[in-house]
Amino acid sequence: MSPIGIERVNYIALNAKNPETAAAFAAERMGFSLVHADPDGTHYLSAHGVDRYSLVYKPGDDHGLHHVSYLVHDAKTLDAAVSRLEATGAKVSKLESAGWEGAPAVRVLTPAGHCLELTTGVSTAIPVAHLIEAPETGGPEPVVADHLGLGAADFEAEEAFMLDTLGQLYSSRIMGPGGVQVMGFMRSPGRYLYHDVVLVRTPATALHHLQFSMKNVDSFYATAEALQANDVRIEWGPLRHGPGHNIALYFRDAEGYWFEYSVEEEIILHDPTYVPRTWTVADSHAVDEWNTGAPPAELMGPPPPDALLGADLNETFAVTDS
Repeated sequence: MSPIGIERVNYIALNAKNPETAAAFAAERMGFSLVHADPDGTHYLSAHGVDRYSLVYKPGDDHGLHHVSYLVHDAKTLDAAVSRLEATGAKVSKLESAGWEGAPAVRVLTPAGHCLELTTGVSTAIPVAHLIEAPETGGPEPVVADHLGLGAADFEAEEAFMLDTLGQLYSSRIMGPGGVQVMGFMRSPGRYLYHDVVLVRTPATALHHLQFSMKNVDSFYATAEALQANDVRIEWGPLRHGPGHNIALYFRDAEGYWFEYSVEEEIILHDPTYVPRTWTVADSHAVDEWNTGAPPAELMGPPPPDALLGADLNETFAVTDS
C-alpha cells in the first residue's frame, strides 16, 4: 500500500486529571516550556525543536492518549489523505483549527480506538533532531516527539490499519511464544526514522509510552543527570534497545505516563532494500542490548519463564523471516 503522506509526529496530547500540575512538572523538571494555557485547562508545552508545541495536557479523568498529531506535507496531501480514509469507510472528523493556533486537521480512530490527527506544520527534509543545533540549557533537553507506543487487544486489526490504510512499513517485530507477535515497530516510508509508532499487544486499548529524541549523546547523558537533579526518578536505563538500537531511558511524569528520552535511533536511508528484523521476548538483547537489568514490569510486563531462556529461539517462538 502506498503511503498516506505522514512525515513525522507533530505533538502528543494526553488526558490529565490535573493538567496544570502536569504541565508545571514537565516545565520545571522534564525540560519543556509552557507556551499557552486555554481557558478549558488545556496546557501546551514546547520542546527544543522546531514545533510551536510538542506535548499537550488536556483535562480528562480517563488516563490515556487524547490524540497524537502527525504532520503531512501540505494541504493537498491532507485532502488526498481524507479521500483515502473515507474510501476505507473510516469515520473522519474535520477540524478547521486543531488546538491552539493549529492548522486545519482531520482525526480518525484506529480499530482499537486510538485517535490519530493529520495536519500540516513545519515540514523538514530530515529528522528534526538531526536538523537543529545542540541546545545548551543546562537542563533536560527533549527536542521532538518521534514516536509513541499504542496498545491494542486486537493487535492484528491495528496492524492492518497501520499497514493497509496508512501505508506504514515494518522495521522490526518482537515475537512471543508460539509465534504470537507482541510488538511491532513501524515507520513512514521515505522519512528515515526507524519508527514513528510502536504497536503493543495489550489486554485493552492503552498508551504504552511516548518518546522524545535528544540531539546527541552528550545531550542525552546531560539530560539524564538533569532529570535526577530535578528529582525525576529514572526507572529504566540508560540502556540500548535492540529494535532501533537507540540509547534510551524511561521515567514517569506527574500523571503516571511513561516517557522515553532517547538518542541515536537507527536511520533507514533506502526502504526497498531494508530487511525488517525479528526478535523474541526470550532474547534479552531485544529490549536492552547492554543487559543492564530487567525492565519495569509495569511497562514491559513480566519476564519470560526461565525455561525459555537459552532454548532454541527459532523453534520455541516459531520465528520466520517474513
